Amino acid sequence: MRGLGVDELARAVGVTDRAVQHWEAGTHVPAGRAFGKLLRALDCDAQDLCAGVRGRETLEELRRDAGLSATEACRAIARQRGGAEFGPERRKLRELERGQTVRNRMWGTPEGAGRLVRLLAGAYGVPERVVMDAWRRTRPTDVVPLLPERAARDTGSAAQKVWDALNGRQRTYLTCIFQQDQEAEEDQQQRRFLGGTGRKAVDWRRMDLALYAPPELVGYTRIQSRLRQAGVHDPGAGSSVAALERRRLVVTYRDRVYVQGLGEVRRTRVELTRRGRAVARRALGVVREKGPPPPLMSRWLWRILVRVALAGSEGVDGSLAGRGPHFLAVGRSPGGGSPSRGFIELRHPEGAEHGPYRWFVTESGLRHIRDHRDAYQELYPDVDAGQVVLSCREASGGPQRA
Repeated sequence: MRGLGVDELARAVGVTDRAVQHWEAGTHVPAGRAFGKLLRALDCDAQDLCAGVRGRETLEELRRDAGLSATEACRAIARQRGGAEFGPERRKLRELERGQTVRNRMWGTPEGAGRLVRLLAGAYGVPERVVMDAWRRTRPTDVVPLLPERAARDTGSAAQKVWDALNGRQRTYLTCIFQQDQEAEEDQQQRRFLGGTGRKAVDWRRMDLALYAPPELVGYTRIQSRLRQAGVHDPGAGSSVAALERRRLVVTYRDRVYVQGLGEVRRTRVELTRRGRAVARRALGVVREKGPPPPLMSRWLWRILVRVALAGSEGVDGSLAGRGPHFLAVGRSPGGGSPSRGFIELRHPEGAEHGPYRWFVTESGLRHIRDHRDAYQELYPDVDAGQVVLSCREASGGPQRA
């Protein structure tokens, strides 16, 4: 597909033509350093070359997918803050990947293992949850790694300075845009909670600010209505919005939209930046709800996992609604990059070869529940998971693909 000959690919990877021929014939597989160079030469993802399924990766496969040899991975660990004190060596990393006892005291404690999970995530360029899940698949009898808490960043004083520099009209605009942004976000969360399919953030974050047509014909946008309630009757995006954009608090987009009876009408859309959101939150005293600490999941995803686990050998209807499967199911990926958790899978019920597919919990899903059930009960007491472990044990007899 890339238009390369065997000799060209061999030169790009730094191997012989015969090695490439062996790879193509399936008699040998590239490993370590050669695999990483092969990914770069073909400009592709590891999933394009391998038969692995997202959500079932082991620690060794994560390293391979990152295109690193064991030696290169150890160097990447040592370059990170606090990495050198782990004494990363090829031998120890291979022992870790093979599920063997690692002869290093720091690697065997929950705290040390948690720090190592964070270092591996940095080396492989994946989220910590991905490494944690691969760790538990690779070393299921080990103690559960305890991820260290991240130090909170103090951005409040900087945000306050930006707010103080705005005049009254600019503050009103930023407040109204922020309020509309939060309303749109809440609407998307509600859709997802009810099992619906939400829109991409790139779509709903961009909000209509102004339509350049008589308001008696097109009405007012939601943001304009908020501005009018606040005493600002400017129908368009003038100097106040321009000032917010110069300070990198918003981004504006200008296009045309068709309006029945009027034809194409000029439109201005506005999107709040992360910086703008932080400034508005600080000024308005809005405390951002903290997500669960990794590797725990949101209430929405935990509820889905509990539902599938409680279904036991019956499974859940294969038409499980919403985006939950993208985050939880074997073979899926939420954004096309990092794999899903691999906690549920879509298959025939045990003993059946035909008929509808249903959702069942995987061994990784069972393990995650057993590892963190108490923490979830404290986080989400409204989710009834009282019998979930018992039901999981009954369901674990179904086929599990290695």
